[in-house]
Amino acid sequence: MTQKELQDEMTLTLRHPITLGEGIEAQSYSKLDLREPLAEEVLDFNRRSGKDAGDALRYLIAKVSGVPLAVIGKMRARDFTKASSYLMDFLNPEIDEPEEGDDSGK
Repeated sequence: MTQKELQDEMTLTLRHPITLGEGIEAQSYSKLDLREPLAEEVLDFNRRSGKDAGDALRYLIAKVSGVPLAVIGKMRARDFTKASSYLMDFLNPEIDEPEEGDDSGK
């Protein structure tokens, strides 16, 4: 089985910028800088996913990217799916990278 190479970080350019607030207080987001989740973020995701997997993904994307949760809620479906897919790859044990010097062929 070919293993997927995971990028430590990924920049996701949003198809449509998201603006929160109005006037001088408005803040616009045109990209998300994603990174590999920390152990505590994975544990929080696992706790939340027992209640609502979609909501757990929203929280994980917001935490990892550092943007407000409201931005994630306004993302287009394709952007949300891309961000979710990137993060879920880290949580899928079938794609773990082999340890250096591991000749077991697993």
